[in-house]
Amino acid sequence: MRPYLLVILLFIASRSSAQDFGCFKTTADQTLELSVDTNVDLSKYDAFFFGEFHGVYGTSEVKLALIKYLNKNYGVADVFMEIGYSAAYLYNEYLATGDTTLFTAPVLIYAQKKPNVDFWKELYSYNRTAAHKVIIRPMDFERAEFLKVLKILMPQGKEKPLDLYTTLAYIDTVVIDKIGLINSEEQKAYNSLYEDIRNEIEENRESYEQYYGVNFKTVEEIMFNEDTYNNYGKRNKTMYRNMEKQIERDSIKKFITFAGLQYGNMAHKRTLSGMIKKNSAFHDRFVNIAMTCRNCYDWQLKPQYRQAVNRAPYTYYLDKKVMDEIYTKFYNGNCKYTLLPTSAVDEHIVERYSNFIILMKDQGEF
Repeated sequence: MRPYLLVILLFIASRSSAQDFGCFKTTADQTLELSVDTNVDLSKYDAFFFGEFHGVYGTSEVKLALIKYLNKNYGVADVFMEIGYSAAYLYNEYLATGDTTLFTAPVLIYAQKKPNVDFWKELYSYNRTAAHKVIIRPMDFERAEFLKVLKILMPQGKEKPLDLYTTLAYIDTVVIDKIGLINSEEQKAYNSLYEDIRNEIEENRESYEQYYGVNFKTVEEIMFNEDTYNNYGKRNKTMYRNMEKQIERDSIKKFITFAGLQYGNMAHKRTLSGMIKKNSAFHDRFVNIAMTCRNCYDWQLKPQYRQAVNRAPYTYYLDKKVMDEIYTKFYNGNCKYTLLPTSAVDEHIVERYSNFIILMKDQGEF
């Protein structure tokens, strides 16, 4: 199934009217054109944060719809994702060329399942004619794909210096079978390798700069990424710093950030969402959207936890009564997904977490 969505976002002051709610609908003619009707001027927001499920079927189509809507109507082109500089490089190269091997050999994070692949293909198609070209922005640590990018960036026909030969020859010939999930043995092995090559480049920085030439700037971003797997416990801070550096360097005025729900509690100043909101440049121009789901399967969880259950921001999803009341009262059966302003929910903890929640139902196994 391909992600065909018609997104209608309705933001109206009254809490009692059914028109308070946005509606994600599948189009009757099965096209990807968006029809948007909203009474709120979203141009007042510059920093959009979307707390997502990583392994849920509908996440990809919601992300695609939001990216296209914000890009087409408000010129939001910069899309931060929970990936490293090397993965962002490969995805941006794909958006420029359409070469799917850039994210399928090996299969990158956010390209493991058909809905993920459909997302990238549809984004490529959209981006070809978009007035504001979408740019994928990194903020997280590097995975095994850093080796692929280091190889791509090698200058063609240039002899490898003797003092770098062993490492460069390895990079030039290594075959990457798979990208490991967090805490997997594959990830741990490639993390050790990353640290070794990082130290090697640091000790021979001038030689590597001479060898890679103009491409060394990209090599440097990848290999000296502040956010590393070894620094995993500080990801909120290091991801924010990666964002902050790019926002300042490239004068980014508007952006959307996609990150797991654990980073999305805007009331907590130490979460990624809280840090963005606290930034003086975006404090009054920040909006947070979080996903919730009833009867929802998540393939990235450990096998014993993959059964379809209720899922939502951790601050309130364990309270089954709150979840039941929200869905009973607000879920619009005429929509594929419902967008709800949290101000309409009586439970204060929901409004503290985010400004909007997306209500999803019955997301099955891939």
